[in-house]
Amino acid sequence: MQHTRVSTSQKILMNIVKLAWMVALFLFPCISLSAGTTNTVIVLDASNSMWGQIDGKSKIEIARDNLAQLLQTPAAPQSITLITYGSQHKSDCQDIAVQQASTPAELLQQASSIMPKGRSPISAAITQAATRGNHILLVSDGQESCDADPCAAAKQLKASDPELRIHVLGFRDDPASQLRCIAEHTGGTFALAGDTAALAKLLETPVANATTTTPAIPADTPGTLQLTLGAGNSLDNLPASFLLYDARGEHLNTFTTRKEISRQLPPGQYRVDVLWGQLKLSETLQVTAGQTTTHRFDLGGMGKLVLDAIDSRQNPLDANFTLYTRDGNFLSDRLLKSSITEQLPAGSYRIKAVRNRQSQEATLEVAADGESRHTFVFGQAD
Repeated sequence: MQHTRVSTSQKILMNIVKLAWMVALFLFPCISLSAGTTNTVIVLDASNSMWGQIDGKSKIEIARDNLAQLLQTPAAPQSITLITYGSQHKSDCQDIAVQQASTPAELLQQASSIMPKGRSPISAAITQAATRGNHILLVSDGQESCDADPCAAAKQLKASDPELRIHVLGFRDDPASQLRCIAEHTGGTFALAGDTAALAKLLETPVANATTTTPAIPADTPGTLQLTLGAGNSLDNLPASFLLYDARGEHLNTFTTRKEISRQLPPGQYRVDVLWGQLKLSETLQVTAGQTTTHRFDLGGMGKLVLDAIDSRQNPLDANFTLYTRDGNFLSDRLLKSSITEQLPAGSYRIKAVRNRQSQEATLEVAADGESRHTFVFGQAD
């Protein structure tokens, strides 16, 4: 697998979690670094927007890799709670998961399974965090996407616990943003990930009394391989078949019609083939002990395909639609629908529409960021 040069913008994002941890240590001087002391709470955004990429690498992958590095530093406290939101379900405003372990190494194993998927219940997440500690660090790239007001929630939490502080690391500098008001209402600090000068000033004082160390992860500890298939700028995962091979080319597993897979594997090199219709993409990936390797296969730009079925008087009719690649490979079907809309990679597709004994076919081109529409007209005598 080829390694590309890391750009300036990617370096900035790669430092988000590292800077978050160091800011937390500086801003929370009351926290001792010895075992059995006050718990530190990190709230990590695991909503679907974290699949957004910077120079070809997803935000969640960069955040997880740096979290792994931080949890193995001598300065890492032994009492840590990691709360994620949006990692379990695609559309669930109660999707909040608490990751807590007796050691950073165990927490790292849990964090490796995080897969961004759903919405952003920021209000509920910080409320949950406040039940576990009053020193909270929120790392997020977006706004609340559930029916709640995180600014009001932060204000109420502060009123209930005057010692509460929520510090925030965000991606955009907007004075009216919800992330900034969370910090302001709780006496915390808002820091922009790209504002290296401001962050450097916060980090001028070195961390003292860091007496604990985290044991090194054994070389034979399994790592996690997480795979998805997408197309262009769309954040939606496409169903595909994933074939996994070891370094010798021996077939290990086949996962059929899956939108995502996550599998623990011994450290080493693996080849992955992904099949979507007649299309095949391959990549060689390295699995590292105790860490997560995330790869998103990309089919290219997406377009919209809209299909309708009507009678000769323009009335909608229910029909069965079957979608194929241009070469005739089955992709999907939709039964008893008068209209369907599909998001598809740019390319040529063959569509078959059937109503009772009548059958029609059409071949359509789908352009990236475009819309292709076709109407099947059926006679009344069927």
